[in-house]
Amino acid sequence: MCHRSVGLVSRAIEGEGIPTVTLAMERGVEAPRVAFVPFPYNFPMGEPDRRGRHREVALAALALLHELDEPGEVDLSFGWRR
Repeated sequence: MCHRSVGLVSRAIEGEGIPTVTLAMERGVEAPRVAFVPFPYNFPMGEPDRRGRHREVALAALALLHELDEPGEVDLSFGWRR
C-alpha cells in the first residue's frame, strides 16, 4: 500500500475513534501517528528472520499510542545490520 493510501486509511480509522500507528520508511507520511523506521522499503519490521527485532519494532510502535498526546512523527532508534 502506498504511503498516501496508508494516511487516508489511518485518518478514516481514527475518525471512528480507533487510534492508529503507521510504520514508515520515508518522511512525509500524512498519518495521525507515524513511527519512522530506518529500514529499506518492504522491510518495515527490520531484517528477515529476526523475530525478536520484529517484536521490538511492533512494541515500540504500539507504545506510541500511549506516549503521544497528539498526532506526530517519531523516529524509532533501530538500525539495519546488513
